[in-house]
Amino acid sequence: MSVPMNVRAARAIMWTYLATGLTIFLLMLLLGIAMRAEQAGWITLAPGSFYSMLSLHGIGMIVAMAIAGLGTLWYFVNREIQLDARIAYTAYGFFVAGVVCVIVAVFPGHYGALWTMLYPLPFIGTYWPSWATGVWLIGNALAIAGFVILCAQMLAALLARYGGFRGVLAIDYVFQHRRFSEEGKEPPPPQMFAAAITAIDGLISSALGMLYGIAMIVHWIDPSVPLNPLWAKNLIYQFGHTFANLTIYIAVAGVYVGLAHCTKRKYHTSVPLVVAWWGTLLFVILAYFHHLYMDFVQNEALQYIGEIASYLAAIPVVVVTIFSGVMLVHRSGLRWGLGALFLYAGMIGWVVGGIAAVLDATIPINFDLHNTLWVPGHFHTYLLEGVLLFILGWMFVQLEQRSGTLSSLLTRWLVGIGIFGGGALFVLGFYIAGAAGVPRRYAIEPAPGPQMASIATIGAIIVLAGFLAMVFEALRMARLPATEANA
Repeated sequence: MSVPMNVRAARAIMWTYLATGLTIFLLMLLLGIAMRAEQAGWITLAPGSFYSMLSLHGIGMIVAMAIAGLGTLWYFVNREIQLDARIAYTAYGFFVAGVVCVIVAVFPGHYGALWTMLYPLPFIGTYWPSWATGVWLIGNALAIAGFVILCAQMLAALLARYGGFRGVLAIDYVFQHRRFSEEGKEPPPPQMFAAAITAIDGLISSALGMLYGIAMIVHWIDPSVPLNPLWAKNLIYQFGHTFANLTIYIAVAGVYVGLAHCTKRKYHTSVPLVVAWWGTLLFVILAYFHHLYMDFVQNEALQYIGEIASYLAAIPVVVVTIFSGVMLVHRSGLRWGLGALFLYAGMIGWVVGGIAAVLDATIPINFDLHNTLWVPGHFHTYLLEGVLLFILGWMFVQLEQRSGTLSSLLTRWLVGIGIFGGGALFVLGFYIAGAAGVPRRYAIEPAPGPQMASIATIGAIIVLAGFLAMVFEALRMARLPATEANA
């Protein structure tokens, strides 16, 4: 049986985004190992190189996960509503152009003011030329433009398919449930809520991020144009925190579709799931205020909003998705291939990283932890042991479905120990050092930083080995003949 042209085109887009995102991830992993090795005292980098590499690593990892996840999410939306592939490739072009600009800004430009590019740091006392700052800012703007294009395309399609925001958000399904069901209507499937909330919050946060980026570019061109530092910090953290969080919700769509396939059960849309996504829609764009607790000139009410939203953002979708995911697996007779293993383990990493984030968002605890290695500990957990696993899980579900086979037990153990075990050891080094007060963003750390960095470096090397084993297994499965249904 041949696959329709539009399905083949959609799969090509999905695999293009996946391959690009995972390639960037691998490169950023190598940079991360080098930086942790320097903090451990294993190697010595040139002065300033650590901060240039940290700038690239920070934004590169987030963009890598976003690109890989967005390709998958776009594919899911396309399965319900046929999308124009040309728009997806246009967005991809903006992402690639942005990535190239950022790499040039760092190598050979040596830009080193980190992803936050907080005003006025990129312009004062720098060890890199002015052009590198400009190229960095332009690269970020291009990547945001790619994100906006995809969000706008998906949201427009969803609004047209489900009858505006009322249908996309399943408002009648919740408030007029009986009549809705009696009329034979069906709410959007779970993965469409991930697409809708990603698109809505993504467009809001991208507008603020682009506003900040343009203001910074104007200041770069004409330094006499001043910016308000608090205004600037609110905008960049609103965008940066929201974008980083949305990578989770982009990738969790793979759980809804992938686990349903693995268990041969349907992941139903329910009233609790819909209401949970409503909460996420609101809380994700407000939670960033916890990054500004120590800015004493910030309005005090916003600090309380940040703490409340940070707590509430961690509850609705996480609880509902994971509970329903566990129930989906329970007594399903699931065959544990790499796809199911990645998806299930990713939910665990999501929870652990989320708990660590909520602790940091608690004002008294934040006072001691926020500028320590605890913070990179929590976001490495949800990215490495959450978002990445969701993406890899869906990828292997596709490969297993195509070939009709599962990986061998030995391969599952090797990949599992590498990515799960190595990842746990890696993030443990961050958490212990952070709890001990070791500051983040330091090339040279006080004790016990170097000792914990050694543990983390060993963990990262194990992750690298597991990731490479995963790549070889994915390529092996991709070369297997497709089953008749997927030929």
